[in-house]
Amino acid sequence: MSSLNFGEPIYLAVFSVLVPLAAWGLTREHRRWRQALRRFGEERLLDDFSRLPSKRSRPVRLALKAGSLGLILLALARPELGTQPGSRAQAGRDVLVLLDLSRSMNAADSGVSRLTLAKQSAAQVLAAVPEHRVGLIVFGGSAFLQLPLTANHTAFQRFLDAASTDDLGDPATDLASALHAAGTTFEHDGERGYQTVLILSDGESGSGDIGPPLARLRRVRIPVFALGIGTAEGAPVPADSAEAPEQWHRDHIGRVVVTRLEEGELRRAARETNGSYARWTPDAARRVGAELAQSERRVLAANETTERANRFQWPLGAAILALALEPMLGASRSRRAK
Repeated sequence: MSSLNFGEPIYLAVFSVLVPLAAWGLTREHRRWRQALRRFGEERLLDDFSRLPSKRSRPVRLALKAGSLGLILLALARPELGTQPGSRAQAGRDVLVLLDLSRSMNAADSGVSRLTLAKQSAAQVLAAVPEHRVGLIVFGGSAFLQLPLTANHTAFQRFLDAASTDDLGDPATDLASALHAAGTTFEHDGERGYQTVLILSDGESGSGDIGPPLARLRRVRIPVFALGIGTAEGAPVPADSAEAPEQWHRDHIGRVVVTRLEEGELRRAARETNGSYARWTPDAARRVGAELAQSERRVLAANETTERANRFQWPLGAAILALALEPMLGASRSRRAK
């Protein structure tokens, strides 16, 4: 059997204080009225012949006043009894995360690899918007959809954790290809005006013109949020394998390859789509998440649920009835003396 609960129990505390005070005050007022009536004349005669409330009706009227106050407070406390079917709407946006898996993302400018920082940043951003649908596109010299848009953030996190620079055969960086993949994905899934791209990259894009894919995104009002991973000072790129004869990757003439954060195309992507760009810092991902949380949303799903049935109508209806009855117990009719 369902138990009685209250949605706003604070009004029960108000009830426990206010109703006894009201009853005490009305009782005192009734006593003063009786005393004044006795000084005026014989109470029985006044009761029989005057238009004043009778001695029997007045206490009932006072009780109705105090009772109606108590019932209104009970209604405000929102009593809940039993259950009823309901639905819960989930509102959010569709966010495609573009994760850079090029060789340069193995560089450790800040003590850990850029890829590790990118994964941590993605988790921080999406923690601010748990109601958004998310998808994952990985890219290097090419790009492909790793995880379609889903409301399952746990599944997204598993795919994110598993992503590695070894997943792509081409270690270069083609940001244009990633943006094209995002535009194609959004053409087949989601609703215009409620879609967002999030880029996590060091920006070292050596091929492809990002102009055409940016124009494509701009036409359908898809903003790009970009987070630049790395530093301007840069760091050497580790060798492709732990079994390599030396620690660092070298170019064709034998020099150690140093990779640096290139912000130009990341800034351009954000600027031309009315998005935003931030260079990675411990707080930058949280700021990007806060911006995403303020973006316009749409209803993504409505889930059927069972919820507590609100029964405030019962005490409220009783209070209205009490207030309607109180004037009817008016002054006693004058009766003709025998």
